[in-house]
Amino acid sequence: MNNHFDAATYRPRKTKYAAALYAFFLGIFGIHKFYLGYYQTGFIMLAISVIGGIVTFGIASCVMWLISIVEGIVYCLRKPDAFQQTYVLHERSWF
Repeated sequence: MNNHFDAATYRPRKTKYAAALYAFFLGIFGIHKFYLGYYQTGFIMLAISVIGGIVTFGIASCVMWLISIVEGIVYCLRKPDAFQQTYVLHERSWF
């Protein structure tokens, strides 16, 4: 059994339920993206929600909220190992 620890490739295990809760309650600001390590995508969601929301009188914010709700549901429906493989190991940042 190989118990070698490589700090360069280590990624902490993220739970799908924490990501889903972030998506449901703070997803409009992209907090679930930051939690999963998708910083650029998180900043895009944050900018669209805040700046786009001001420019479009809240329409852009509502769209980001709907997207985050859908993502939260998708996170909940995934099996834990599939969630880790797909979202934590940075294979897909949207849905």
